[in-house]
Amino acid sequence: MEDYQSLVYIAALCTAFLITYFSIPAIIRLSLVKKLYDQPDQRKQHSQRISPLGGIAIFAGLLLSFVFYTAHLANATLNSVLVALIVLFITGVKDDLYPLVPYKKLLGQVLAVAVVVIQGDIRLVQLYGIFNIYELPYWSSISLSFLFFLGIINSFNFLDGINGLSSMLTILVSSVYALLFSALDKPLFITLALCIIGAQLAFLPYNLLRAKIFMGDTGSMIMGFFAALLSIYFLQSNALSQDQILEHIDAMLFAFAILILPILDSTRVIFIRVFIKKVSPFKADRNHLHHVLLDIGLNHFQATLWLVGINASFIAFTWLLNPYIRASLLFSILFFLALGLSQVPFLVKQKLKRLGRYPL
Repeated sequence: MEDYQSLVYIAALCTAFLITYFSIPAIIRLSLVKKLYDQPDQRKQHSQRISPLGGIAIFAGLLLSFVFYTAHLANATLNSVLVALIVLFITGVKDDLYPLVPYKKLLGQVLAVAVVVIQGDIRLVQLYGIFNIYELPYWSSISLSFLFFLGIINSFNFLDGINGLSSMLTILVSSVYALLFSALDKPLFITLALCIIGAQLAFLPYNLLRAKIFMGDTGSMIMGFFAALLSIYFLQSNALSQDQILEHIDAMLFAFAILILPILDSTRVIFIRVFIKKVSPFKADRNHLHHVLLDIGLNHFQATLWLVGINASFIAFTWLLNPYIRASLLFSILFFLALGLSQVPFLVKQKLKRLGRYPL
């Protein structure tokens, strides 16, 4: 039986890969014929007109594979997740084709999150002793879950600024959660994580080195949604399991480490926009870590490898040190270490300016 289930997992990953991989050329051709391009500008790095509709292929590949290979697995939350995905898909495609004003895009995100949090009941139900808070009242749980979902969705949306970054980060996050759900024996979410990996592996050849297509808001918002969904479901499943992988507060700390790059980068950028520049948090700029890495001379591939590699290092660091350091101290170490490392590219950029070697 275990061998059969393993074959199902492999088939799900391969099916998601194949559907996505063979869908992308058709989408590129359609974009050429219909002139559906992402226009280059002074903030963007590409100089050619490139289709922003890669998210359609990613969505199709992972969703079709996931639904097909989980038809026998009953789960009360599945319908809510599918409805939320469709709402995000429609919002993302509309924004990729005809850019929406920020509040309309946010409205689509809120509607999708409402479905999965309120109807699907996938939410943060406690803080496991953080700030001396344990069980959350229902409406506090709802509010915090909304903030978490919306924050992670938009953080992945913000990160989708250089080739391969969102894809490789999503592969990293989904791979870690696939292992965690395997230990918790959650076949539905193992299959979901593997379908996400398969679709992103198929997308990378078209995007990582010489980008022929972007995932657009459709892809990045859906990937952010899945990252938040997997995180909350992991916390729920681990808390209810008789064979917990991590103690409650340690599980929350590990989930933070898994998402440390999008959380830190988006928090920092929003702080600069709102409190320093006093503009909308959705006003695009070049203050992201990946932009600064490009400014100091790295190419897209190098910047992507550095950022994803650092995120992976934080995951490994947290896992290895968790048994030996209490969660509150480890969180402080992670936070300040990540904050310090995030300032290094900016310091290098300032030094290059002083030396007269910027822009490169």
